[in-house]
Amino acid sequence: MPYKDLREFISTLEKRGAVRTVEDADWNLEIGTIAEINYEHEGPALFFDRIQGYPKGYRILTNALETLPRALLALDLDPDLDLNAALDAYEKKIASYRPVPPVEVSTGPVFENVFRGGEIDLLKFPTPRWHERDGGRYLGTGCVVILRDPDTGGIHFGCYRVMVQDKTTLGLYISPSHTGAIIRKKYWEKGQSCPVAVSFGQDPMMFVGSAQYMGQKRGLPKYELVGHVRGAPVEVIQEEVTGLPIPAFAEIVIAGEVPPPQVEARDEGPFGEWTGYYASGTRPEPVIRVKALYHRNEPIILGMPPVRHYKNPAHLGIPTGAKNGVEKLRKAGVEDVLDLWHLAVPGVTVIQIRQRYPGHAMKAGLAASGGHQQERFIVVVDEDINPRDPEEVLWAIGTRCDPETSMTILKGCPTGPLNPRIRPEQRAKGDYTSSRVILNACKPYEWIKEFPPTNVASPELRRKVLEKWKDLF
Repeated sequence: MPYKDLREFISTLEKRGAVRTVEDADWNLEIGTIAEINYEHEGPALFFDRIQGYPKGYRILTNALETLPRALLALDLDPDLDLNAALDAYEKKIASYRPVPPVEVSTGPVFENVFRGGEIDLLKFPTPRWHERDGGRYLGTGCVVILRDPDTGGIHFGCYRVMVQDKTTLGLYISPSHTGAIIRKKYWEKGQSCPVAVSFGQDPMMFVGSAQYMGQKRGLPKYELVGHVRGAPVEVIQEEVTGLPIPAFAEIVIAGEVPPPQVEARDEGPFGEWTGYYASGTRPEPVIRVKALYHRNEPIILGMPPVRHYKNPAHLGIPTGAKNGVEKLRKAGVEDVLDLWHLAVPGVTVIQIRQRYPGHAMKAGLAASGGHQQERFIVVVDEDINPRDPEEVLWAIGTRCDPETSMTILKGCPTGPLNPRIRPEQRAKGDYTSSRVILNACKPYEWIKEFPPTNVASPELRRKVLEKWKDLF
């Protein structure tokens, strides 16, 4: 059944013993470090209360979706599925997309506390400073930033980082290529401020939809997509300051405007980002002038601080990027794509194909190279290589790649400000491009039949032996 809000999701986790309450933690670095170590240990979701310097009832949830069972719960799928079955179930759900528009209601729990103008105090929330070198406290890590395209009237929401500047002002950083940045720029080009609403705690499915985990559905109306995945429409309220639809069951929502940066901008960052670096530095960024603040009694912040990846992925325990990538390649006309895996995030993407003709491997590599900075190294392997096993992939590179003929370097590919490899002089000019490498780790198709066979038992022989000797194994 779909969750109306974050509280119903937490209640489900409690029934499964999948969440632990932590009290008396410090908002200044301690909560962030606990969440980071807990991620590395694949621990339970953590529910912080009685945070130092704040009253009981001002709470933070971290590590909410990081394991496969918790991700499946959020996606309204069977939490006991194994990884392959989970990916298949996810693919079927996304492939069956039918828009489920939001339902407008007159009020909701988010209006239990309403503040305007001088009553607003964003410092009342126990916003963490997540990482040691962060330039401030970030209320928005698992947030949903809601915008309306002034040209089409369509509603968009995305997960962008939001820093607390003072009681009534927030910093809003959005990478230049993201939809939110394009929308707000349209307002600025008209000489207008951009209306914005931000939710800081909501049904976890809204976070999943805002953070591009459903990559192959990018461009679809987000509320409609989330409604489809959760199997029920999202209940929304038309917020009166901005006219934007906000989640009725959100924990905390602000409404306000983003003036053009030449009117107001403040220093933002650095912030430890998803690449595992403080790559974007400190510089003036647009702000949100908060005009209204709404929150429930005993509000909960959904904290999704970026961490350096040691597994795939960081904040959603089902690697949706694999199925999204396969679908993307198939739509691009690449035949017989069997699997795709992000072996390192960001940076190393492995594509498994069944070769059909000369140039097939290069076609797959080129099709994958058009994405964002995640695809820095693209490795293409044959069907006998497991793309999810780094040892097998390295063995294929070491034995099937000829450095002179199997490597292709692509220059001038799009990336972004969070790429730590952008040279300082490039960054100063706003030149966010870099090179990529396609490694053809497949057997050369032109003489594939003459390529030395591997000394591994055939799948048929292995099956027979395993069946006969199953007690041994």
